[in-house]
Amino acid sequence: MGLGAIVVLGWAAIAGPLAAPSVPTPPPRDVAAAGNQVTGADGATLYTANCAACHGVGGAGTANGPALTNAGAASVDFMLRTGRMPLPEPQQPVRRGRPAFDEPAIQALVGYVASFGNGPSIPPVQITDGTDIAAGRATYVATCAACHGAGGSGDAVGGGAIAPPLLGTAPTQVGEAIRIGPGAMPPFDERQVSDANLSQIAAYVQFLRDEAAPGGATVGGVGPVAEGYVGWIVYLVALLGITRWIERRRHR
Repeated sequence: MGLGAIVVLGWAAIAGPLAAPSVPTPPPRDVAAAGNQVTGADGATLYTANCAACHGVGGAGTANGPALTNAGAASVDFMLRTGRMPLPEPQQPVRRGRPAFDEPAIQALVGYVASFGNGPSIPPVQITDGTDIAAGRATYVATCAACHGAGGSGDAVGGGAIAPPLLGTAPTQVGEAIRIGPGAMPPFDERQVSDANLSQIAAYVQFLRDEAAPGGATVGGVGPVAEGYVGWIVYLVALLGITRWIERRRHR
């Protein structure tokens, strides 16, 4: 087997484990074109026009959408700001996309839907120079890494569910997701993850996005397994090269 074939097989060994856990961010859905966003209107009018057909009058729910009576401001804000709602059609997959509303409309809808009942409020996530990133890493590893990956790149979690990448998520939406538990994710209350922890986790996610790999490529961001494969392939290629060089020297 030639050197080129060994290198190809080695790369295939690396690509296999790297490809499975890497879950790229889905492309944004064009729910509303940039120049066609819904703008300032009162929350009730916006809700009636864009949400009531699925979620019912007063958030009571229908066959096409769950009740929002206890959704809370955090859930509504998260779904709208990440473009997961409104769906183009009922029963469409809920995934991240471009927000369909501008800032005043989002605020109006959040306030109106939050008035339907009790639910988690928007958490006070704030990142400052004094935010403890090391504590955020510890909490992230204990609470989030099993699903979202050591590098925040996302992963499949079984049953067809996917934990999405986190690196493009705004700090407040990181905190909201922890509180509401969107999709297959469980919610975490203040006894499990404090408000201070939310800011620390968000700071660590921001660190992963901006500064986690100052030395070069992250090799998929999946930790020591991928790095071990790379190390072995480099070692084998170097060993093969040295062996062939020695053989040439002996045949001269």
